[in-house]
Amino acid sequence: MPREPRRPVLLELAVANSLASQVFVRELTRAGYPMTQVGMLTLIAIHGPITPKGLEAETGIPKTTVRGRVQGLVRRGYVNRRPNETDRRSYFLEVTDEGRDFLEQMRPVVRAAERAIERELQIPLEDYRTPLERLRKAGRTLLSDD
Repeated sequence: MPREPRRPVLLELAVANSLASQVFVRELTRAGYPMTQVGMLTLIAIHGPITPKGLEAETGIPKTTVRGRVQGLVRRGYVNRRPNETDRRSYFLEVTDEGRDFLEQMRPVVRAAERAIERELQIPLEDYRTPLERLRKAGRTLLSDD
């Protein structure tokens, strides 16, 4: 029986990201929450106040996608825009009290998704933190050269 060829590591990473995201969406649905931009809101909470350009640099997500996600968070009342006094073309994003409350409600949902993945892996996700942080930093550095 022929052995399946090994996939490129970047393909494995992309597929694993997609599947992990789907596990999280499943947990959101089970908990009765609509699809939201929890990741983007979390990054704004961690790095805020932050500009949309800062979010682009942090995530590698294109400007138009960041803009759409931010608009959704503003509409839900989870994020406020604050004028950027040093660059009037830009603004800062800050998480509102409602956004912080929502993130607090998301903690058990995120943890449920993490536990499901850990049960399947049979090792803690925390074991992946350092290599993933290094990969994120390397990607950001490589893309900053453009």
